[in-house]
Amino acid sequence: MSRAQFPAPPPRAVVPEPGRFQAPSNAEVWCPQTALPAGQRTAELTRLPLRATPAPGRIVVGADPTPGELTAPHQPDGYAIAVGEDRIELAANGDRALLYAAETLAGQGLECGRVVDFADLELRGAHLDLKGPMPAFGYLLGLLDRFRRWRLNTVLIEYEDKFGYSEQLGLAGEDALEEGRLRDLLATAQRNGIEVIPLVQCLGHKEYALQRPRYQALAEDERLQQLCPLRPGALELVEAQLAEVLAAHPMARMVHIGGDEPWSLGTCAECRAFAARHGRARLWVRYVRRVAELVVEAGRRPVVWDDVLYAERDPSCVDELPPETVVMPWEYAAHKEHIGHVRWGNPPQLIAPASRRTAPEALPDLPEEAVLADLESLPAAEQRLLRAVKYDGDDLGGHPLPWLRALVARGRTTIGASAARGADGEDRCAPSWGLRLSNIALWAGHSRAAGALGVVTTAWSAYDTVSPPTEPMATAEPLFAAAGHLYWNTATEVSRLERALGPVWQAMRWIERGKSPYLSAAEALLAQREDGGLAALLAEHARLAADTERWAKAAAFHLCARRPGPAAAWARRESLSGARRTLAAWAAWRIRFAVELRDDYAATGAEEVAELKSAEPVHRLTRLVEEFATTREAESA
Repeated sequence: MSRAQFPAPPPRAVVPEPGRFQAPSNAEVWCPQTALPAGQRTAELTRLPLRATPAPGRIVVGADPTPGELTAPHQPDGYAIAVGEDRIELAANGDRALLYAAETLAGQGLECGRVVDFADLELRGAHLDLKGPMPAFGYLLGLLDRFRRWRLNTVLIEYEDKFGYSEQLGLAGEDALEEGRLRDLLATAQRNGIEVIPLVQCLGHKEYALQRPRYQALAEDERLQQLCPLRPGALELVEAQLAEVLAAHPMARMVHIGGDEPWSLGTCAECRAFAARHGRARLWVRYVRRVAELVVEAGRRPVVWDDVLYAERDPSCVDELPPETVVMPWEYAAHKEHIGHVRWGNPPQLIAPASRRTAPEALPDLPEEAVLADLESLPAAEQRLLRAVKYDGDDLGGHPLPWLRALVARGRTTIGASAARGADGEDRCAPSWGLRLSNIALWAGHSRAAGALGVVTTAWSAYDTVSPPTEPMATAEPLFAAAGHLYWNTATEVSRLERALGPVWQAMRWIERGKSPYLSAAEALLAQREDGGLAALLAEHARLAADTERWAKAAAFHLCARRPGPAAAWARRESLSGARRTLAAWAAWRIRFAVELRDDYAATGAEEVAELKSAEPVHRLTRLVEEFATTREAESA
């Protein structure tokens, strides 16, 4: 199975010089012991023996290992390369940057010249969400290799029940990572210069635990989605989970404790009484603070999501978290510089100044089903806050990431969160690539401008453990490549980036449009390429979805109308025939899609995903065909 390969970010500055490196007879590659992957890459390129040296952050190729005057830029993961006719030198800010330098050298070749490069964002992350069908272990390892190529240096791993918890806790699922495999996964991340941030949900998204009888008494309500923050045993469960996860991740400097979307917050009698006295925001922060303190006591930095802060209309409660806490604001819908509305309150409201009701062009991307509330209807303090962080004191702007600004203003270390997967609907077969790319680019620029630590591009595998899986991870890989480019160099032009991503990406953008001419163009382009199999199946999915809509509407009309005469009888037969042909095409597509994904998922995950991505249209058509059969039997009788 061949897949499209997406390129690494190009270096910022390359200056060619006359000549080409020719190794002297006694030349060797001198490399720090801690940066052997970079040394090995350089030795492979030059075909010279590798030797260890105590000099950190530098590789020298030549007869003399003495470092020269080459210096790396004092920027995140900065490096410099100098290639002469008889000597090569790489200087870098650390082992990871040295690996990037070695890979850039391999890409540039041995022609003489200079290269300087560095990252705009210190943390450039991707998200592995393991709550859905378990990825194949080999796919995970390969993904880490590709993340390195794209200059992503952080992976947020949301284990849920895929972590090998002890029998005493009894939380490990059947397909949880065995201890040895987890060690291999973390070692592969380290070899690729990738820092792992484990995520242990401390409040909501606990279905995987609360569905087990022994823990159901800790739930806030019968939904079994959230721990009760006041119930004895809830904090103890999270503390025990953290102890095991931290022990398995000795190198992790940060630990994400979740805290997002506690849908039942304040529901049980005790929590309802507490919230009535102090507010639900204080109920949340009182509990999350205690979890964060456990992480700080263990010598790590806690990370929390930000949504409860504005959902409960009290961003100031973030001040009650330990100062070491990193806050992660997320926003997946924003993909333009000026968005006129802002999310606020619980249940969520979309807020905008009343003046914008008469200027709909000032409310781009307002969801069609949205109920808009006037900013002026809020209490004065809330109006003042929203005007400051969203509208710059007037009603004209519409900053796309107001809560990033609010958190920075409160002195918090922040990591932004964009989305490559799972942000366009819970049962999609592929992301809305254009929207996702724009969202990633928006976060890149604003995070650098705000002084954020960096951005993690999320990739939700399912909205929760009782929801269908989202689009396969492979369909989002070009977006991770794009994120690597944009987080490395936030000035990257999106149009130039799209050209660099290549023809398969272009085909994906055509598929996204969904219209027949674009699907035909995508299919024609992909038919000429060995690496276009996955994208071709996505194009076929889009075409079959359109065929389903056509024949389902026609069949429904004829079932309801039941017009008499031979012309109507022919039309009914044609509708039935079209529905049956489309059902057969879906069955064939499902088999081919499962084959395409067989190396991406463990066990029967590929078959499960392929079946679910065709389930709704197949169900619609099957019901209509059955109703046709019932109607014909009734007419015959």
